[in-house]
Amino acid sequence: MTTVQDLFAQGSHAFADEDYEEAVNFYTKAIEINASHVEIFLKRSATYQKLGKDKEAYEDALMALALIKEKPSVDVSVEAKAQLRKGVAAFHLHDYQTAKVALEACHALSPDQRTLASWMRKNEQELAKQPKVAAPAPAPTPVAAPVSAAAAAPVIAVPAAPATPAALRVRHEWYQNDSYVTISVFIKNVKKESVDINITENALSVSVKMPTGSDYSLELDPLSHAVIPSESKFEVLSTKIEIQLKKERFAIKWGALEGDDVNAGSMATTNLAGTPAYPSSSRKTKNWDALEKEAAKDEDKADGDKALNQLFAQIYKDADDNTKRAMMKSFTESNGTCLSTNWDEVGKGTVETRPPEGMVAKKYNA
Repeated sequence: MTTVQDLFAQGSHAFADEDYEEAVNFYTKAIEINASHVEIFLKRSATYQKLGKDKEAYEDALMALALIKEKPSVDVSVEAKAQLRKGVAAFHLHDYQTAKVALEACHALSPDQRTLASWMRKNEQELAKQPKVAAPAPAPTPVAAPVSAAAAAPVIAVPAAPATPAALRVRHEWYQNDSYVTISVFIKNVKKESVDINITENALSVSVKMPTGSDYSLELDPLSHAVIPSESKFEVLSTKIEIQLKKERFAIKWGALEGDDVNAGSMATTNLAGTPAYPSSSRKTKNWDALEKEAAKDEDKADGDKALNQLFAQIYKDADDNTKRAMMKSFTESNGTCLSTNWDEVGKGTVETRPPEGMVAKKYNA
């Protein structure tokens, strides 16, 4: 029988593989089994944000906060994360005042929350742009009307999504070497002053005011592994924004840009050995270390042509200059049918093609 933990793990794998629709499906199935896990609502809220479904992201953040009120034992960092999710979703819904309240609540609970400072700064910038409206004159007190039982039921207020044109789809790609993870965000003709990038040890926040007037946001929180912010950098080019994150641990291989949220508490998954599982969309956990060792063993088990080529390579490496000349000349002039180490013999003339017994050498006509 599939458990809530299984579904949460599968959702986390899908999220790491950037298959956000599939991740939402797994998280939703987990909630259908047990709707009391704060962590699942927070993770689904983050996934909805990736899909641009800000209203749904906001609703899940409110549900997480409602559950936290019922569970006084929940860690403060989890409540801070829920307030951050609420603030980010409200920001994307252009409800900057609600975002301000939520972000300040997050700051009061956990001022070092990743990306919080960046979101507070962005939200204050948007609030500063809002026109100051004079307080309206007090309206006459209306006569109370009978309220039906249905109308009196409590509801969760969700800011309405603003009527804005559909944002241009933006593609991002990444690759890595031993020292850096490089992320390319493909947006053309962006001005440097329209780009706001915040890099912390465990998170990356990218905000761009696009040439079309719409906003683009890329939030990677948490990153798969720690980076060194002071040695990381970005460049705004004519066709893209290129970000280089300096790896804290040299040569460590990232399986994905984002890792499991450290605030996911008991729902975080590890294998039986206690080491983190690599992200995968597979429903069966793979022991990648064991597979790597098996591959290394296969590399060592050279046979057939591979073993012969290794032998020739070793002979050539240890040979003197005349032997190397003999090997090169004989192999080239015989069209690969002869390999000699005797320069006294090979140097006397052209080495003829000597096909294997039973075969005939033919010239190739292009």
